[in-house]
Amino acid sequence: MSEIYFQPSPPQSFCSFSNDEDDSDSEAWQLVASPATRHSSFCHVQTTAHTPPHPPASDLPPKILINILNHLSSPRDIVYSTLLVSRSWCKCSVELLWHKPPIPDFSTLLKIMQVLSREELTFTYAQFIRRLNFMTVRSEMTDSIFGRFAPCAHLERLTLVGCTNLSDDVIARTVLSFPNLVAIDLSGVDSITDRTIFALADNCRKLQGINILACRRVSSTSIGALADKCPLLRRVKLSGVVDLTDEPVSTLAIKCPLLLEIDLNGCKRPSDRAVRDIWTHSHNMREMRLSHCVELTDLAFPAPQNIRDLPPGPNPFPESSRLTVSDLPPLRLSRPLEHLRMLDLTNCSKITDDAVEGIVNASPRLRNLVLSKCSQLTDRAIECICLLDKYLHYLHLGHASAITDRSVKTLARSCTRLRYIDLANCNQLTDMSVFELASLPKLRRIGLVRVSNLTDEAIYALGDRCQTLERVHLSYCNQITVMAIHYLLQKLQKLNHLSLTGIPAFRRPELQQFCRTPPAGFNATQRAQFCVFAGDGVNKLRRFLTDLFLSITEEMGS
Repeated sequence: MSEIYFQPSPPQSFCSFSNDEDDSDSEAWQLVASPATRHSSFCHVQTTAHTPPHPPASDLPPKILINILNHLSSPRDIVYSTLLVSRSWCKCSVELLWHKPPIPDFSTLLKIMQVLSREELTFTYAQFIRRLNFMTVRSEMTDSIFGRFAPCAHLERLTLVGCTNLSDDVIARTVLSFPNLVAIDLSGVDSITDRTIFALADNCRKLQGINILACRRVSSTSIGALADKCPLLRRVKLSGVVDLTDEPVSTLAIKCPLLLEIDLNGCKRPSDRAVRDIWTHSHNMREMRLSHCVELTDLAFPAPQNIRDLPPGPNPFPESSRLTVSDLPPLRLSRPLEHLRMLDLTNCSKITDDAVEGIVNASPRLRNLVLSKCSQLTDRAIECICLLDKYLHYLHLGHASAITDRSVKTLARSCTRLRYIDLANCNQLTDMSVFELASLPKLRRIGLVRVSNLTDEAIYALGDRCQTLERVHLSYCNQITVMAIHYLLQKLQKLNHLSLTGIPAFRRPELQQFCRTPPAGFNATQRAQFCVFAGDGVNKLRRFLTDLFLSITEEMGS
């Protein structure tokens, strides 16, 4: 038995959208476009003497065949290699091509819309589309264009990043056509209100990921409804949702047991209670971004083992400043968060060493820890971080001004797989800290901005012992000289970024000619001090200093 389509020859349609495709590609599409119907239905007929038997490969189940074809490197390979094999291969190939149609420019988008708007189609192309990304045409996206994609009933992933011309009303109405939606990115679409979030909550019960970065009109009410009705949520990014309160965050933690990532950056209203629920219920959590959640204190995090629970009732020592009265007891977890890999606590300035100790005990495999602007941290916090041992790769301690060489020495000898460390504005550190950090075998980036005690000896140590370095930040380390930087550049051939802003020795036109252009928002003073070398600028500075010191050496020799 061989399989044919019901309608033998409907009108041709365009299936190749890119302007880069050549004519031969278009001809290949037209050759295979005719034997199909609108619904890609099959019927069985007897094989005649004039009908060649179909090849055995045509009997492969469609799911298996699509998985095989998915390994082809480009759409052009599919056009030439698979579309003409058989009718079943043709259908699977077209479905794969339309799975995620590329939209590099606006003209391509118009071609896709022309195909989808035709009354008679070779295939039901809209039903094949699973992913749409409009980021490259965000400035041209309008309500009328977006509404034309409502027939894509099987859409699973939708990216509308920066599509600021879209209205909340049209987005809310259109997403009702996408019941299979798994992920949606609305970052920067500031017209979004609760209406769109409610529409997603009521219609997209399979939703696993949502990003509403800087959608300031969304309130806690709709986020709570989304958490309540979409229990499969895994990645929730609410950065910049300024009205977010404790209740929806707690609902997310309790009602969404599969939660892997939560981003509350800049949400200043959530308190200790909400974050405690995340630690208590989100056992699969991998990434937790709580930067600029300024109300958080130590009570938001697991308590260290040496903190005892206070008995209920009034504080028996009301005059003591060392005991705090709170209705929240120390947080004790039933099990650690073994999967947590990333924690960002930037500018959570109320937390102390106790919070860090509890965090390390509760998440022993942290890989990325950001404690920038947590100004109350001391050497004790760093010594607790040392318990992360080989698991720690990224550590940001900027503005932890109380830490000293003693704890950094222990850190360098314990966490030997560190790739990045930032110690900006840690004013008590000296060359001794850099001597220890230079021994890290995998270190690629180091931030030492405004560590004013550093001298050339620290730079020589980095050059001699840290050949893996790619990015070095030394801005406002005023004691650094040109000779030390020349030595560093000669030793570190992988270096591609060097920050020397504010260093007096580099306020020279002959050196600044190789640095990047200052940002547009800088004033005259900042522009004069700006000195950052990146990419080819690093190579040009290296060659210039090499020639300069060779000429000096020759003059001295003569």
